[in-house]
Amino acid sequence: MSNIQIQKEEIGNHILYRGDALKILKLIPDKSINLIFVDPPYNIGKNFNGYKDKWESDDKYLEWCYEWIDLCIQKLKDNGAIYLMGATQFIPYFDIFLKKKMHILSRIVWHYDSSGVQAKKYYGSLYEPILFAVKDKNNYVFNADDILVEAKTGAKRKLIDYRKPV
Repeated sequence: MSNIQIQKEEIGNHILYRGDALKILKLIPDKSINLIFVDPPYNIGKNFNGYKDKWESDDKYLEWCYEWIDLCIQKLKDNGAIYLMGATQFIPYFDIFLKKKMHILSRIVWHYDSSGVQAKKYYGSLYEPILFAVKDKNNYVFNADDILVEAKTGAKRKLIDYRKPV
């Protein structure tokens, strides 16, 4: 990953970084980020413009992931949150690792149709798992009023929390 160029883009009062997570995160002050959305390489061997997404072993890949996840947590403000995407086969490892350090509030399923590439000898994945975690479950920002969900009828509705208090 070390040969990937760091890109920084300012959008209003937000900053978007693209590049080697370990390099970028080391440049950012601790407890300075409100929200991190991370979609790391999936360790599936796909070629992305000369970068091959494959580690020598799953253990090496997970070791790398745990390193940048720890750095992300260190950079989040006390009321910060993280959305962490990952390959379906690695999300359980991220889930276990992350819930030892943060509060996982949601496990989101981003579903998409099967019009893309189909697997020939197994069932292809039709979703991307996303973990939503916060440092402090009693103090974090979640702008539910800004999120509209499309119903099967096509109507747009606000989010509803169906969980009942324990």
